[in-house]
Amino acid sequence: MDETYNWPIKKFDAELGDVAAIWAPPGVLAQEPQFIADPNGTEEDDGILLVVAYNFLKEESGLYVIDARTMKTLQEYPLPYKLPQGFHAEWFHADQYL
Repeated sequence: MDETYNWPIKKFDAELGDVAAIWAPPGVLAQEPQFIADPNGTEEDDGILLVVAYNFLKEESGLYVIDARTMKTLQEYPLPYKLPQGFHAEWFHADQYL
């Protein structure tokens, strides 16, 4: 795995019929982004995206906070353990890991 590999998140502009922006840090495989709207926002993309992703270059999972308008990373929070890709479909009882 090298810095050219990633799993991007693309922002699509339906009016233009094209990709408006891409979030794609090197070596990062993102999972399903969740949009959190800015309660004081005036545009449809005012808010943030929360994304759980695995960074192959750092060999760690993390929670990424992305500006939905610019598609730039605002914050990154590394997790103390690796999450498997496809984590959204997995459920683990807390007793197994605590």
